[in-house]
Amino acid sequence: MLTDHFIEVGCVKTRYWTAGDTGSAVLLLHGIGCSVREWERNIEVLAARHRVFALDLLGSGLTDKLVDETYSLRRLAQFVLDCMKVTAIAQARLAGNSLGGRLALECAAMAPQQVKSLLLVDPAGMERRETPFEFRLATLPILGEIFTWPNRLGTNMLWRKAFAEPSWFVTEELASTKVSLARQPGAQSTFLKTLRGFLDFGGFRPELVAELQGLLPRIKAPTLVAWGRDDRFVPCAQAEVLRRTLPNVEVQIWDHCGHAPQVECSQRFNDAALGFWRRLDTIPG
Repeated sequence: MLTDHFIEVGCVKTRYWTAGDTGSAVLLLHGIGCSVREWERNIEVLAARHRVFALDLLGSGLTDKLVDETYSLRRLAQFVLDCMKVTAIAQARLAGNSLGGRLALECAAMAPQQVKSLLLVDPAGMERRETPFEFRLATLPILGEIFTWPNRLGTNMLWRKAFAEPSWFVTEELASTKVSLARQPGAQSTFLKTLRGFLDFGGFRPELVAELQGLLPRIKAPTLVAWGRDDRFVPCAQAEVLRRTLPNVEVQIWDHCGHAPQVECSQRFNDAALGFWRRLDTIPG
């Protein structure tokens, strides 16, 4: 049973889960509107060979929601690096899903010496095009506040799109947990600030897409990309951006899998992650 732990990162009370006491450090980063619970099917398996940490990002899960924060990609990435410092993780293997994958890339660009490798799982923000209408609508003033007010019906409809086989994963428990977290004081506001920080009505903000594509050729960390072929949020065709531009990358497209492979294809994800890290551990130096 995974236990909630809390640390102070600056003035931010931050929730994290951890398991394992041997091997290299692994840090798991969730997507927008999510929490450490997105890694429930992975942490203990990965912890057989690694020291695994999963954290609730700034403004997410049970981590503090600060009214005056900007929630930009750079601020969120710096928060991840600050968490590493507070937990005495000098260097980590970063694994991130959706927004978490985008933040893992940002961390690798900002602090390459602290990032041993990257595991990018359907990462968001590679290209401007093909952004879901639901997310683009949420960027509009007033309409966004109305549209994203947390309720069970809307939560079920949105999360059914996240999986290739939604009936197996979109349960009453999932909906209840999502709605409960989203109704915390400040949660909707921080969600919208985060979303609007990297998205506008046309899609992922063009200046951030251009900035990322300029950074990618300089990221040297060994990288595995795992993408669900049935992802309806961030289409797997966007993996080609990473295949073309990252210097040290392997791309895998998984059939019968949606936007959250670590949940929907958890055994395959765990095997792929452990195999990737084991191969890196055998490389001299």
